[in-house]
Amino acid sequence: MSVEFRSERPGDEEAIGVVECRAFGSMCHANLVAAYRRHYPAFDRNYSLCAWDGDELVGHALFLPFETTLLGGQTKAMALAIDGVIPERQRQGIGTALNRHGLHLARQDGFAVAVTNGGGYYARFGYHGCFGFAHILFEHNALPKPTEKLSAWPVTAADLDWLVECHQREWTGVDFAWHRGKDLREWRAPFCRTEIWRTTDGRRAAYAEGLSDGRDWHLILGDNPVLVRDAIATIKPRALQQHPRGWLAQQVIAPSWATAQSERSGAALACELQPGVLGPYLAELEQGKRLPGSFVWPLPLAVCS
Repeated sequence: MSVEFRSERPGDEEAIGVVECRAFGSMCHANLVAAYRRHYPAFDRNYSLCAWDGDELVGHALFLPFETTLLGGQTKAMALAIDGVIPERQRQGIGTALNRHGLHLARQDGFAVAVTNGGGYYARFGYHGCFGFAHILFEHNALPKPTEKLSAWPVTAADLDWLVECHQREWTGVDFAWHRGKDLREWRAPFCRTEIWRTTDGRRAAYAEGLSDGRDWHLILGDNPVLVRDAIATIKPRALQQHPRGWLAQQVIAPSWATAQSERSGAALACELQPGVLGPYLAELEQGKRLPGSFVWPLPLAVCS
């Protein structure tokens, strides 16, 4: 029986969960698909692709649309978040067909570039390593003492304008950055730690997000360097997934207690969907005029991975 490839429809959710669980041997990726469906505002069933053999779902691939920065401009991008095929149907071309179908849809709908994290398998689709992974690492013993006492508050709708401004300030100069909007689902996933740290008189010092147990943090945003330093000294993150060209690295940290780095990686993959989109960026990268770009996945994937 031939395999039918089509977009997700209402009622497919349970079958998709089965595929992703069986493909990866755990519920992690199945839970991620469900999390994106509930919490990622730009989730679009059209880009959640299913491979059906009769009444059995045998493969699934999830693409997520997003706005990114490339050479200082806004670019329409697509991220391959998850793809899986049930074990007994692997190596039969189903995963390849799902990926090619997703890229075809993205080109057809005017997306300029696709990105993913992965290995050599994706070269067949035109992906190649052209950005990287960024980190800010902290020396806890050298952190400055906070000047203000801070406490954690929940993120509310009243914080959204401030959050988007801070996010834009942090990522505007970073290629491949994943921009967020004014939807609470992007800022307070229930299974993660997402907080506004405030002074005793109620001023916002910083936004911080990371694992729910507080061991690992991924992102700290703000607009006042002194108060953001206070938040770092209070939270004491081991590392953040932020870039040397970002506001935090440029305006907040000091070499005596933190270092920022960005390294190109063969696992940080991009694929041109429109001709010539990546050429100028790659030329500046090879000439040493730019640091490798970096993007941070929406929180559910960042936390799980």
